[in-house]
Amino acid sequence: MLTDYDVRQAVEFESHDSPVLSVYLNVDPHRRTVEKYKLALRNLLDKAEGANPEDIRRVQNYIEMGYNRSGRGVVLFSCVAKDFWWAQSFAVPVEDFVFVSFRPYVRQLARLLDTYERCGVIHVDQEGARLFLFNMGVLEAVDGYLGEEVKLHRSGGWSNPRFQRHEATQARRNLQEAAEMAEEFYRRTDTRRLILAGTEKNVARFRELLSNRLRSIVIGQFNADANASLADIREKALELAAKTEAQEAKAMADRLLSTAQQGGNAVLGLVDTLTAVQHGRAYHVVALANYSQRAYRFVDSGKIVLELTEDADLASGRIQDLPDAVESVLRRAMVQSIGVTLVDHHPGLEQAGKIGALTRW
Repeated sequence: MLTDYDVRQAVEFESHDSPVLSVYLNVDPHRRTVEKYKLALRNLLDKAEGANPEDIRRVQNYIEMGYNRSGRGVVLFSCVAKDFWWAQSFAVPVEDFVFVSFRPYVRQLARLLDTYERCGVIHVDQEGARLFLFNMGVLEAVDGYLGEEVKLHRSGGWSNPRFQRHEATQARRNLQEAAEMAEEFYRRTDTRRLILAGTEKNVARFRELLSNRLRSIVIGQFNADANASLADIREKALELAAKTEAQEAKAMADRLLSTAQQGGNAVLGLVDTLTAVQHGRAYHVVALANYSQRAYRFVDSGKIVLELTEDADLASGRIQDLPDAVESVLRRAMVQSIGVTLVDHHPGLEQAGKIGALTRW
């Protein structure tokens, strides 16, 4: 499972004088056979202009012999000259992409982390609940509560209102115990998003028993009967996570524009966003997912500019050409643990510079 340490390894690595080959490959068995994704890889590597041939061979060898074919997406970063290798298989698909620069290309990784960041999933029924952690498409069962059996009788003496009240009381007691367990577990694991699963009736009852804190982090719910399999819960959680991410991305872009228009703590446009990130003012960056812009980086200071002037040329003897300055902004944000949101389509942001940031001051 991807860890914070893994992410930091990727976003913090840089090579001043040797190229880094970045490859994203969709290996989803529902969409591609092994031969098809191997062909897709060959086509990608044919476009890897400027890549070290040793990095190309390393990537090819990994897909041929090192990859265990257990995921739906593979992300590879290679720089043989600096003895750097980063390989991750994900339970969620990625879009085919290749990039050669002096750092790993992390834009798509940032999108994956934002969409499928760790969240809790609680599957409830009248007799208790199953607790899961859902991270990057992997669903892990972590705890559960099974209370007293609730017998539903529809005929004879058991249909007496007294027995029906007993069943309702027992069901509520089971859900209450499950809610208390969930409170303790998700507080201990610092979970910031929560998905509820079950029948509409059981989920509604369970939600009422949660604290205000846990109710506030519920991002959605879906129907699942008591016997739902892990695979069913996982697929529905994946679908809900992707849908929620799109809604949240739009809301974040709306918030950025509204704050900027009201003269609040926000900046718009690549230059101002880059400056805010460089100076540590930004706390959340929002950008159009397909926005890219060439720029230049001073190796010694790390400063990035969109255009070179004669004075700038004289100020530093080592200047790197950056094929995508937006990627550099996103990477810097990730290094500083600044939030990153990528939105597919937003007319307002498109007109306002395609990128911006909410700032601390």
